[in-house]
Amino acid sequence: MRRAKSFSTVNWKKYLDINENPRAKSFLESRGDTVLEQISYQIFDANQNKKNELILLVHPNAGAVIRIQRKDFYEVMDICLKWFEYREDYNICKRIQTRINLMKNGNKLKEKTNKQLI
Repeated sequence: MRRAKSFSTVNWKKYLDINENPRAKSFLESRGDTVLEQISYQIFDANQNKKNELILLVHPNAGAVIRIQRKDFYEVMDICLKWFEYREDYNICKRIQTRINLMKNGNKLKEKTNKQLI
């Protein structure tokens, strides 16, 4: 029988906003590419499914999970986009920008080409 783990939740800014938490910069330098790519997709998916918040474990050794509320979705997506612009990974920038545009327009994924871009 497995024991269920419980985690406390913290605001997403603790791990993702370098202006709010200077230690977030070292976290993002080591894991930012994979974490922010996954977060951008999860936010897009949560938005498409009309979720009010997204709760994620950003690192297995983290003591808490992050909570991103619906009102912060675009702010976090902007951080993701800026991160990949800084890293000059323009393929992922294009994917994130496509996700942002689809979120703003409220479009559902109907075309096969859109699915490939996301």
